[in-house]
Amino acid sequence: MIPSRTQDGLFTVIASELTAVEDRLQEPAQESGGLLTTVANYVLAPGGKRIRPALVLLAARACGADRRERAVTLASVAEMMHAATLVHDDIVDHSTMRRGRPSATALWGSDVSVLVGDFLYSRAIQILVADGDMRILRAFADATVCMTEGEVLQLQLLRDLKISETDYLRIVTGKTAALMSAASRAGALVADAPGPAVEALAAFGLNLGIGFQLVDDALDYIAREERLGKPVGSDFREGKITYPVIHLMRSTSHADRAILEGLAREERVDDDGLALLRGLVDRYEAVPATMRLVDDYLARARAQLAAVPESAACRALHRLLDFVRERDW
Repeated sequence: MIPSRTQDGLFTVIASELTAVEDRLQEPAQESGGLLTTVANYVLAPGGKRIRPALVLLAARACGADRRERAVTLASVAEMMHAATLVHDDIVDHSTMRRGRPSATALWGSDVSVLVGDFLYSRAIQILVADGDMRILRAFADATVCMTEGEVLQLQLLRDLKISETDYLRIVTGKTAALMSAASRAGALVADAPGPAVEALAAFGLNLGIGFQLVDDALDYIAREERLGKPVGSDFREGKITYPVIHLMRSTSHADRAILEGLAREERVDDDGLALLRGLVDRYEAVPATMRLVDDYLARARAQLAAVPESAACRALHRLLDFVRERDW
């Protein structure tokens, strides 16, 4: 497993709450025992960025919440749902690596992994029902629907170089941004924030999530594998047409487009093909084009923070935008 990576003090203001979240994440499968406990603990182990639980905690703190235990509980729900999506994603994508170590699918197979993912979703819903706030339950339930819709749309459009930017953004919104938006909304609701602040933080999470996924799509072409925690170039190899390739389809010469189309038809792109693709990405400045769109969405997210009072938590949300923009993993 890759070493634990930090965000350079980004979450210092909620450090104790995040520690409590880590403890809470070891609880969901404790009573189940056996294989379910082993696999659930594996996929919930530290090593990720923990941005979704941090959004719950920071939004709650920024809106003046003093209900620490409830915020920690809901933050753990956000991470459980995220972990469930990762397990299911790895099954669909036949991914063997996740966060720098073997995926659950690689270790225990698809049958066990899909059931563990289902368990994490179901356990999260149980916790939300026990919490009793229908607004928060609805936010996470709606996000789960959006995540599924995004994944199915992505499957429909695999290897389709004619994918529109609109459909691509629908995929990104569903896969990544919907849960970040729900997490931010939940934090504001825990604090009993006024309606405009709740909606502003939900919009903040949505735009942050879109920007976050766009950065992921750029990193798939330029990151170092040991930092990214998964094979570089895996998106195109899995048939996922992301924004850098959409940019190429708009920008390339006829000859280079024919090369791109040929690569997309290959059942499995080899290392030489991937090197050819990365050459096109570099030549046509697809990554800078992607980052310009990132800047647009992160600017929209930053504008939403005007509805939140100045505080250490609000400043941390501003710094989170900078982290997302500059990260290399």
